[in-house]
Amino acid sequence: MSSIRNAVQRRVHRERAQPQERQRLGLLEKHKDYSLRAKDFNKKKAQLRALRQKAADRNEDEFYFGMMSRKGPGNALSRGKRWTGTVDGDRGSKVMDLDTVRLLKTQDIGYIRTVRSVALKEVKALEERVIGLGGILDAQDEDEDEGDEWEGFGAPKKAKPKKIVFTEGEEERDEILQQETEKEADGGEDVDMDDDAEEKNPEALRAEQRQRLLEKLQRRLQNARKKLRILTRTEHELEVQRTKMAKTPTSGNGVTKSGKKFKVRERKR
Repeated sequence: MSSIRNAVQRRVHRERAQPQERQRLGLLEKHKDYSLRAKDFNKKKAQLRALRQKAADRNEDEFYFGMMSRKGPGNALSRGKRWTGTVDGDRGSKVMDLDTVRLLKTQDIGYIRTVRSVALKEVKALEERVIGLGGILDAQDEDEDEGDEWEGFGAPKKAKPKKIVFTEGEEERDEILQQETEKEADGGEDVDMDDDAEEKNPEALRAEQRQRLLEKLQRRLQNARKKLRILTRTEHELEVQRTKMAKTPTSGNGVTKSGKKFKVRERKR
């Protein structure tokens, strides 16, 4: 009997679509969409009602000693540049366990090693290019102070100093301006003469271009070496921290909290 009932063609019930003149309003909202929206609205309304009741029932004389050590957000006038708009003190963050921190330190070391290997390849490639152009590797870069900051491509450029000339009157000012204009014109003529000489002598032009390229590569090499030194120092510091956080003493020397030095003996093989 059921097979016969299923064999009969039934009417297909389709959902009503958004009318053509209301297409700009998006899809037509169905009853299930309204139910979800109403449920979310009622949930937020109940939460706001509970918060209002909690604020009305609070005890104004309530006191905890934690209120003495915790400061409010303050304002920009009282705190100046230190003002962040947040409350100082415990923000309720949970302290991670030692195993999680040790795992994060391991991941940090892996990332630092990857970046350091890329920087090392960059230094080697720049050294080869400098040597290929006949330049000399500056050994002073290797022995520079570790506290030097790395000057990357985003470092601010140094502003050139400005010279202010005070004059007694407009005539003296015009005379000085005229002298400066004549100097610039003379310099331009000299540059044009130099350009003509270089066009006549292409060897000198190629040598000058080679020298400019060499100076540029040396500056890039110096910045790359500084970056490599910083990454090496960071990797060493992270390795020391991870070693101190180990469950058992590992190879290396260390210092206790009281300042006493100790040395870990290696296992006999």
